[in-house]
Amino acid sequence: MNRKEAEDFVYSSYLRAEKYHVYEEKDVERRHPEFTRELLQKKSGTPAAIVTGSKGKGSVSKMIAEILQTKFTVGLMTSPHIEDFCERFQVNGEKVSSPLFSMLMEEIRPEIEEIDRKIPKEFSVSPMGIQADFALTWFRSRKTDFNVFECGKGARLDDVNNILHDYAVINSVFLEHRRELGNTIAEIAEDKAHVITGREKAVFVGEQTEEAMAVIEKRAALFSVPLKVYGRDFWEENLRTEQTGIVFDLCIFGKRYRDIRLPLLGDFQAKNCALAMAVSETVFSDLSEKASVVEESMPNTENLPSAESAHSASVKGSKSSCSVMRSKSTEMGKTFEMDAVRRRLSEINWPGRLELISGEPFILLDCCINRISTKAVKAVLAERKIEKPVSIIAIPEDKDYRGVVQEMYPLSESIILTRTHNPHYHFSEKQCERMAEEGIATEWAEDFTEAMKKAEEKGLPIVILGTTSLLPEVKNWQKRIKNS
Repeated sequence: MNRKEAEDFVYSSYLRAEKYHVYEEKDVERRHPEFTRELLQKKSGTPAAIVTGSKGKGSVSKMIAEILQTKFTVGLMTSPHIEDFCERFQVNGEKVSSPLFSMLMEEIRPEIEEIDRKIPKEFSVSPMGIQADFALTWFRSRKTDFNVFECGKGARLDDVNNILHDYAVINSVFLEHRRELGNTIAEIAEDKAHVITGREKAVFVGEQTEEAMAVIEKRAALFSVPLKVYGRDFWEENLRTEQTGIVFDLCIFGKRYRDIRLPLLGDFQAKNCALAMAVSETVFSDLSEKASVVEESMPNTENLPSAESAHSASVKGSKSSCSVMRSKSTEMGKTFEMDAVRRRLSEINWPGRLELISGEPFILLDCCINRISTKAVKAVLAERKIEKPVSIIAIPEDKDYRGVVQEMYPLSESIILTRTHNPHYHFSEKQCERMAEEGIATEWAEDFTEAMKKAEEKGLPIVILGTTSLLPEVKNWQKRIKNS
């Protein structure tokens, strides 16, 4: 099996069954994670966290891995990739090599094909299930101490959730993937809350609406799994924006870590970091105990409210004062050195998340596919006093492209709608027609290259928003410009 054959194999079962389904179907009509459940559970065993949410799950997964790598060997599976499919599978920040990817995919091929032979022809072994199988196989060969897995759209019907995990992470939930997951916050939260299976030591919950939080709390109570909640058990404070990133303090279970730096824009990344640090502190402590690491005394927090005593406090408005942790902390968890953590976070690279492609001319890129996410985009534009940019938007028809266009229209000089080359997403000029019916003028470009050419001709700042499948096309455009 060569590299292309290995990558094609990930989608082979799905593409075989695709002809039996229509685009408008709900996920429940086509996705069957039970097909890989036995296989993935059998290969589980290494302590793991599974991360879900509507936005930021990839950033949180990456941050957790970066923090834990200061002491442990950590496997990380995320999606999608930017340029190379192998980017989806990393151990301590190093992606799997192309030859090894092909070799191990050949190794797991018989077990996947055996499942595929037994299931009805109109169903498939999910690409996420095959990727999870590959990741578990590779991580086991590397003897990882801990693994982090990012879910796809949801959790209930995601094969990744078959992996036995000790920690569940649910970042902010809002309306997205409505065709697949549901039409209300409650429905979407219900899907993602299925990452709680009952065997977790703890569930870590990012900032939520009351509606989403009620669903998550109900699911956790059903299985008697403890919740660690943003705004009550951990949060960020004193956020400041610098030219190339943000600086903030973190309060994690009663301790404060000052002046954390991220080379990322947007206050939501500070929230993501608070969530990742809360997970990492707990995991680190548990792993250290398991490895019989010499115990050292924890910071004195006897005068601080515990998570349990604050259990009934409201998620919002209940932030308590924290004891200050110096740059060289006595340890985070057991023997966790904050200097190493700070360095890792200050060097983190996560493309497409309010990424400043260029300062002059100004070009901002963000994987924004819904109205809510435009808030962060507009905040960055306001901070930098960017007015009347050209907005390039590439969002599939079944996502909230209307909401994004409606939000960006008042502050944009013009809006160009376009498509990506991902065959599984649907784009069309009808998007322009639908916006025209609302009195919003847009223009169409057949691909990103054409959209950029039109935008550059206007000589104005450029904002690029769209699905993550747009990222490799932006990166390829950057390379062509650099080499021309």
